[in-house]
Amino acid sequence: MSKLLTVDRSPVAKRNNSGSLEIHEPVESENKYFLGVDGGGTKTHAVIIDALYRVVGEAFSGGSNLLRVGLEDAISHIDNAVSEACAAARISRDQIDAACLGLAGVNHPIHYHTMKDALDHSFGIQNLQLVTDFRAALAGALDGEPGVVIIAGTGSISVGVNKSGEEERSGGWGPTFSDEGSAFDIARRALHAVAASFDGRSPSTALTDRVCQRLGIASAVDLPGVIYNGDSEPVEIASLAQLVGEAARAGDQVAQQILAEAGSELGQLVVSVIEKLGMQSDSFGVAYVGSVFSSGEYVLKAFTETVARAAANAEVRPPLFSPAVGAAKLAQQAACFKHG
Repeated sequence: MSKLLTVDRSPVAKRNNSGSLEIHEPVESENKYFLGVDGGGTKTHAVIIDALYRVVGEAFSGGSNLLRVGLEDAISHIDNAVSEACAAARISRDQIDAACLGLAGVNHPIHYHTMKDALDHSFGIQNLQLVTDFRAALAGALDGEPGVVIIAGTGSISVGVNKSGEEERSGGWGPTFSDEGSAFDIARRALHAVAASFDGRSPSTALTDRVCQRLGIASAVDLPGVIYNGDSEPVEIASLAQLVGEAARAGDQVAQQILAEAGSELGQLVVSVIEKLGMQSDSFGVAYVGSVFSSGEYVLKAFTETVARAAANAEVRPPLFSPAVGAAKLAQQAACFKHG
């Protein structure tokens, strides 16, 4: 049984047995609508909830991290997701009472104001709030309770809040010198394994054939010409992480080890937050969010073991609700606060 998302403990939405959000038809008299958007390096997810906190529209589009895809594409992808969510809800954009967008890449004030100005100019939605993607993930994953969230998509970051309301984070420094355990990090490890195997410095791996086929090259010797061509973006490299999951499930030990190491790295991000917040002996949830966890047991097992060594009473589990629903909850809360 899934737990209901709550706003002052009232139900917001339910998930069906497959884990997908149930979409409810809007009711004519329930004419308040709240938009939530979660945007990362590769995907944008928009949901609309009504006054009874039911999801009435949902849509997906491309990435909206302005640092990864650029401002123009980020705004375009958000616009597409919002338009399709409105169409699914059978409402117009001007019927949205409040909106909250949780986006990656807006933690720095300069990037925040760049994106906020563009959103205000492009969307014309009243009561539009912009927050970081990890704040939306925290709101959705824990439903307002103390705990820790790990986000592992193109990048990686962990954020948590303790019972005193103190908040801390770890990671999120970007692909050049951080993003441990992320899809980009997994892909980078895979490329290293392929190169080392070609040199005879490490065991052979099925990743060689998979990577070469994906990149359209004949041999690993052609990798530098593709990776260093000046056009490869972190998002494109991160997409190779999918191949690692496939190879691991097919029994490739090199791929399995890469995923286990990624899981341990993600666990260390969570442990860092737990220690900063002094939660080692507390009971709380640790929710995992992002595409990396779809790789399966090799990531999750190592991740869970790392967390358990630092906080034996922590419960590692999927999020109660998606970051997009968490953002919609924040929008609803902001509207309620504004109107008393």
